[in-house]
Amino acid sequence: MNDIYQGVVLAGGESRRFGSPKAFAEIDGIPFYQCSINAIQPFCSSIVIVTKPNLQEKFKRDRHNVAVINDVKEFRGQGPLAGLYSAMEYRGSPWYMVTPIDVPFVEASIFGQLIKFIDKNIDGIVPIVSGKKQPLIAIYNYSIKDEIRHMLENGERSVQQLLGKFNIRYIPMNIEQSFININRKTDFFQYIQPEVSIFGEELK
Repeated sequence: MNDIYQGVVLAGGESRRFGSPKAFAEIDGIPFYQCSINAIQPFCSSIVIVTKPNLQEKFKRDRHNVAVINDVKEFRGQGPLAGLYSAMEYRGSPWYMVTPIDVPFVEASIFGQLIKFIDKNIDGIVPIVSGKKQPLIAIYNYSIKDEIRHMLENGERSVQQLLGKFNIRYIPMNIEQSFININRKTDFFQYIQPEVSIFGEELK
């Protein structure tokens, strides 16, 4: 583990399309949010889960280096940028390893590849998979914090727009499964075995 990297798990989404909080859906008995933690744990001396106030107490605090916080009050509920900004406000660090909670196949090897491209002259490292940028499974420098705040103050929430303002290194990756996003229950049934339990109940 390294003090250079602060882990950030974004868990503040509404999960409207899924129907219940995705963070606590399970794959092989492991909650989705724990899959995200596992992917960045090898590199980070501390990790912060950024979530909504009504979910904060549901996350297990069974590791001393994992904190659970809410978005800063002035930007609460304003999406991934607010989550990243809140993590930066909570703990300063040179680099932030970011992952959402709805990518249960995400692996540590992704971040192991991304850190190879860290350079003092860049502001972030973002994978490209099948021609698409993946800005929520990425690494960002603390240098982008002030611009995130400026964007949020002006009602701008687009992560893609943020990328256009900085020197981002894009890394093509050929591991599509690791980036599968579980948005709906149909995604769950498609990509995760039917016998896997969800919210503690066996699927029939």
